[in-house]
Amino acid sequence: MADAVRATAFAKTLRAIFLGIALLALSVACAGYLLLSEIRRPAGTDAAPVEFIVEPGDSASVIATRLGAANLVRQPLLFTILVRLRGLDGELQAGRYLLRANMTMSEIIAALQNSRVEEVQVTIIEGSRLEEIAEQLATAGLINVTEQAFLRTARNGAAFQPQHFYLNSLPPGASLEGYLFPDTYRFAVTATVTEVIEIMLDRFDEQYATFERDVTVPRVSVHEIVTMASIVQREAAREDEMPKIAAVFWNRLKPENLAETGGGKLGADPTIQYILGQRGNWWPRLDSLSSDEINGIASPYNTRVNPGLPPGPIASPGLAALRAAARPDESAPYLYFVASCTNPGAHNFAVTFEEFQRFEREYLTCPSR
Repeated sequence: MADAVRATAFAKTLRAIFLGIALLALSVACAGYLLLSEIRRPAGTDAAPVEFIVEPGDSASVIATRLGAANLVRQPLLFTILVRLRGLDGELQAGRYLLRANMTMSEIIAALQNSRVEEVQVTIIEGSRLEEIAEQLATAGLINVTEQAFLRTARNGAAFQPQHFYLNSLPPGASLEGYLFPDTYRFAVTATVTEVIEIMLDRFDEQYATFERDVTVPRVSVHEIVTMASIVQREAAREDEMPKIAAVFWNRLKPENLAETGGGKLGADPTIQYILGQRGNWWPRLDSLSSDEINGIASPYNTRVNPGLPPGPIASPGLAALRAAARPDESAPYLYFVASCTNPGAHNFAVTFEEFQRFEREYLTCPSR
C-alpha cells in the first residue's frame, strides 16, 4: 500500500515537472515570438525619408537612443541588444543616412552599415559675396544646384523670413547677401538649393545667437549689424583690429562727428569694389580710378558719396566681424585708418583729418608698397 502511494505521488510530481517545463517552453516561445514581432515591427507607417546622422565614435546605445528620439525605432534597448547579438556594435558607420519610420530594426541596422548618403564638403570663406558662393556651390558636385538657380533663390530673402527670426529686419526686396554664414559644410549630394540655403541660414542663426545679448551699439537692427560686419570683414586683414575698425565706422555716423565726416560718410572702399565687381574679379583694385571717377559712381552703395550705411551687406561676414560690429571698441575715438607701411596687415588709426593725411603720405611713399 505504501509503495502504491509513493508511486502515485511520484507520478503527480513528474506530471507537474513536465507541465512546468511545457509552460516554461511555451513562455519562452511566446516571449521569443513577441520579441521577433517587435523586431519585425516598424516604428510607424510613414515612408517619408528622415535624415539621421551617426557621429564618429557613437556606440550602439547612443545610436539607439537617438533613433528612438527620432521615432525611427519603438524600443531603443531592444535595438541595442539586437546590434550586439549580431556582433555589430562598432560596425555601424558614421555618416548621414536617409531612414524611414516604416523600416524594421533589421532594415535600419543594414542601412547603417552601408547606405550612407553621398556628401560633398564645401568651405565658404569669410568675405565671400553671393555670386562667389553660388559659383562655388555650383561646381562642388551638388547635382540639384546650379549657379543661376542658387542666385535666383538667394535673391528672394522674403521667402526665408518666416523660418528665420534674424531676417525680420531685412528690407523689402533684399537678398540674403551677408546672411549665408561662411563655414565648412557637408551637404548631401542630392540637396536642393532651398535645403542648402536653409542649412547656411541655420548656421547664421546659431552664430548670431552667441552674441545677441552683447550688442552695445544703440538702436541698431540685425540688418545694420550684418551690413557693418560685412564692411569690417572686407576692410580688416587681422581679427584683432576688427573691433577698432568697427568703432571707426560707427564713430563716423555719430551726430557729434557729422561735420568732420561729411554728414556721416563711411568712405569704405570695399563698398565701391562691391559695385564694380564683375565675374572673375569680385574685388577690383581701385588704384586705377581717380577720386573723381570713384565719386562719380551712382549707387546707394557708394559710401564715398552717400552718408550712412549702404542698403545691405556686401559679403558674408564671419563670427569675428559680426561680434566686432555688434560690440566695437568703445575706447577707440578714431575716425580714420590707413594701412601701415611697416606692419603688413595692420593699420594706423587717426582722430583728426590732419593725422590721417600724415599716415596716408607715409603709406603712399612706402618703399615696400
